[in-house]
Amino acid sequence: MVKTQATNTLSTLFSICLLFSLVTSGYADTERVLIPDMGNQADSSIGPLEEKRTGEAVIRNIRRAGQIIDDPLLENYLNHLGFSLVAVSNTNDRDFRFFMLNDRDINAFALPGGFIGVNYGLILAAHSESELASVLAHEIAHITQRHHARVYAMGDRQIPIVAALIAAMILGANDSEIGEAALATAAAASVQEQINFTRSNEKEADRIGISMLAAAGYSPEAMATFFDRLDQASRLHGPQAPEFLRTHPVNTSRIADAKNRATQLPKAEMQTESDFHHARARIRALAHYNKKTAISEFEKNLKSGSYQHKEAEQYGYVLALLRADNHKQARKIMEPLLAKDPQRIAYIIAMADIEASSKQTQKAGEVYRKALELYPGNKVITYYYTRYMIDTEQFAKAKELLREQMRTPVDFPTLYRLLSRAEAALGNESAAHEAMAEYYYLSGQLHQAISQIELAIKTNHKDDFYRTTQMEAKLQQYQSEIIQPGNQPVMNR
Repeated sequence: MVKTQATNTLSTLFSICLLFSLVTSGYADTERVLIPDMGNQADSSIGPLEEKRTGEAVIRNIRRAGQIIDDPLLENYLNHLGFSLVAVSNTNDRDFRFFMLNDRDINAFALPGGFIGVNYGLILAAHSESELASVLAHEIAHITQRHHARVYAMGDRQIPIVAALIAAMILGANDSEIGEAALATAAAASVQEQINFTRSNEKEADRIGISMLAAAGYSPEAMATFFDRLDQASRLHGPQAPEFLRTHPVNTSRIADAKNRATQLPKAEMQTESDFHHARARIRALAHYNKKTAISEFEKNLKSGSYQHKEAEQYGYVLALLRADNHKQARKIMEPLLAKDPQRIAYIIAMADIEASSKQTQKAGEVYRKALELYPGNKVITYYYTRYMIDTEQFAKAKELLREQMRTPVDFPTLYRLLSRAEAALGNESAAHEAMAEYYYLSGQLHQAISQIELAIKTNHKDDFYRTTQMEAKLQQYQSEIIQPGNQPVMNR
C-alpha cells in the first residue's frame, strides 16, 4: 500500500466530490447554491439506475489507477461497519458499498449510487471506531438526504463520458482509453468553479449522522471530537491541513452544534472495538514502505506498552514479520493469539499464511478447510482458500468453490482472475477468457476486457448458442462504455 503518482494529492478526489456533488462542502462565505447550466430543470437529476451505473464506472476507473485497496479482510471490516450504520438510517435503500483507497491523506467521499470511499489515512487518524463511524455516517447522510439532487445533472451526456471526467483527473490526463483527458479535466474544473454548496447541507449531514451513531451503538460525541482534533491539527500544519477539512470545512460553530446535538442523545456503552484496532494494525503493517522499520515499530510499541489493544498490536507484528519472511517468530506470536481467539478470521488467515510460507502446505490447507466449515460461504476465506488451491494445483476444487461463490454478485475482481487460472488449467479455454474479461472489466481495463470476451466467443463450442448470446450481450455492454474519438464532454456555461 503505497501512494501512487497518479494520485499525488487528494485534491483530485476533492474535484471528484465537487463534480458529483455528493460531498456537499459548506463554504463559510455563502448560503447560495450556484448551479451550472447543464440543461433544463427537467434534466436536473437522474434516476437510481443511472446513478448506480455512473458510480460503478467511476469505481472501475479509480481501481485502474491503482487507488483501491483490494484486501478482502479490510474491505469486509469497512463494509460491516458501514452497513451497521445504513441499517439504522432513514432509507429503505440498502445498496451501499464501502471501499478503501490507497492513500495516506485523511479523507473520505461519496459517489453516485451509494459508493463511499475512505482513505486508509483517515482510518489511521481515527482514535476509535466511533470516530471512523462518524465519518461514514456523515457520508451516508449526504446520500440518503439526496443533497446532490439539485446540482447533479447529466443531461444528454453518456455515463462513460461523465465517469471519464473523474478518470481524467485520477489518471493524470495521460490515458488514451478515456479520450481527451486534458479536455475532460478542464471541463470538470469549470464545473468546480461554478458550484458552491450550502452549509445547511453539511449541518444536516452532521445531525443525521450523529443520530445514526447513537442508534447503531456508537458514541454520538465522536463526530465533534474527531472534527475538533483535525481542526486543531490543521492550525498547526497550515496549507498541509488534512484534505478532509478542505472537502468538509468545519468551524467552531459547526463543532459546537455537533457537540450540542450529541448531548441530547443517549450515551453509548463502552466497546472493546477489537475489529477496529485489528484493521488499523493490518493497515500499519501492510502500508509501511520499510519492512524492517515496521517490525521495529511494533516491537517498540509492544515493549513499552504504547498501544490501545495488545492483541491487535501483536497481530500487526505478525503481519510485519511475515512480510520480512520471519516465519519462526511470526508463528511464536501467532499461536497463542489463535488459541485465545480461534474463531477470528484474521488470525486463521495469518496462521494459514505462516504454514504456507513455511512450506507446510498440507497444514495450510487444513486450516482453510476448517475455517470454511466454520464460516460456510464466507467471501474472505473463499478468496484465500481458492488462491491456496490454485497454488497447489487443486484446480477442479478451486473452480467448484469459486463458481459457488459467484452465484451471488461478486465485485472483487481477483476472484475472476483466480477462476480464469483454474479454468485454463482444466482446459476450458472459453470459460477462462470469459472470467478474465470480467476481471479486466471490473478493473477498468475495457479494451482488454473486449479482447478477452471476443476470444471467449471465438473459442466457445459452436452448438452452445445460449452462452454465446450471453457473451455477445456482454461484448456490446463493454463496447458501449468505450468513449469514441470526438465524443467529448462539453459543459455549458
